[in-house]
Amino acid sequence: MGDDDDFTFCQVGPPADQEKEAEKFVGTISSIALNDEVPNGSSTKEAKIGSLSFVVTDKSGPRTISESQVQASTENAATSVTPQDQRSTSKKTTARAKVPFEKGYSQMDWLKLTRTHPDLAGLNGQSNKRLISMDEVKQHRGEGSMWTVLKGRVYNLTPYINFHPGGADILMKAVGRDCTSLFNKYHAWVNAEFLLEKCLVGVLNVEG
Repeated sequence: MGDDDDFTFCQVGPPADQEKEAEKFVGTISSIALNDEVPNGSSTKEAKIGSLSFVVTDKSGPRTISESQVQASTENAATSVTPQDQRSTSKKTTARAKVPFEKGYSQMDWLKLTRTHPDLAGLNGQSNKRLISMDEVKQHRGEGSMWTVLKGRVYNLTPYINFHPGGADILMKAVGRDCTSLFNKYHAWVNAEFLLEKCLVGVLNVEG
């Protein structure tokens, strides 16, 4: 028999991509049933593999969430608080209490006084550049002569007592001592050198 009479037989199958799609789909099917009726609540989907068309019916129906599940989820969301939230709610800013000004004792009244009074510091002719020891500061704690140290300078607070926005009581804590830390706690942004300029008595002698 010549070459033209030779025959080779081989198996002919669907294209490779269709075969893979069919294997993938068939692997998810546990059973096949023929039914003309579609149950209530079911959904249908048309599918096709190669030349084969068919309809897939999902009998599971829509998922429902019970009222108890919704309530539980809401309660969990309401009670779940992160550590950062706990810290933010636990911290409360405490504003420093201010004492209402008496008539004629506002900060504007104080500035007017510093421009008109000849000797608020009570220097009596002495220089306000002299060195003053801490022992001398401690001696001026009585009414009419209340000294304090602020940032290395000695001031006579007596004329400013009634003008202080925080009241006289807290200012009395500064009398006879170095009040720099107390001042920075409440008034770090205030220009004390300008505010108490006319109350300057001298400069603290750190060696004395």
